[in-house]
Amino acid sequence: KMTVTLGYWKIRGLAANLRYQLAYSDIKYEMVEYEQGDAPDFNSDCWFGVKRTLGFEFPNLPYLIDGDLKLTETLAIHEYLADKYKPELLGSTPEVRAHVSMTSAILSSLKNAVTGPCYGGDDRTVITKAVNKNLPKIVEYLGKKTFLVGDEVTYIDFYFFELLHLILLLHPTVFEEHPSLKTYSDTMSNLSGLKEYLSDASSIDNNRPFNNKCAHQNGSAKFC
Repeated sequence: KMTVTLGYWKIRGLAANLRYQLAYSDIKYEMVEYEQGDAPDFNSDCWFGVKRTLGFEFPNLPYLIDGDLKLTETLAIHEYLADKYKPELLGSTPEVRAHVSMTSAILSSLKNAVTGPCYGGDDRTVITKAVNKNLPKIVEYLGKKTFLVGDEVTYIDFYFFELLHLILLLHPTVFEEHPSLKTYSDTMSNLSGLKEYLSDASSIDNNRPFNNKCAHQNGSAKFC
């Protein structure tokens, strides 16, 4: 059985969510990691020195190689893995799939608003403001649904699940403020395949920080 290759920095970043989907979908994969150098230079030549030599049309991290396919962009990789290996993760109807696309854009913006300030300084108030501004709308949208867009898990749930744990690290009261997010996180944590991955102490995402070495707020490698 052919394995796919996932390439990313040696962090959780934008790859943990993909690894969750790979685990849930029981897709065998090889991980290629690029480790940023230590302070003060934080040398990144391990990636930037090779990024244009690997045959990608839009070189970036994360990347996926599956046979002849070479793909970049996180959400495109999520969608492709669902489409090829577990189509039910795309959503069962045009309406559900439309909501997956919509929430993908919403969550991507929130991810950027939370991660960006981690690299800019030690002040978490910017992150708190971004969370307080954007998360209540997402909580309202989630409502009493089991998963983000309905009662069926879709690929965007893996992205949201990881984003929640980054927010939890930086804004530790988030589950107290929004109990439905704790319920949602617990449901995700118990999905077959993902549960085993998360409970395995040797799993990559139990041994990686969220952010790269140059981030002022680098986070713990452990689940909070």
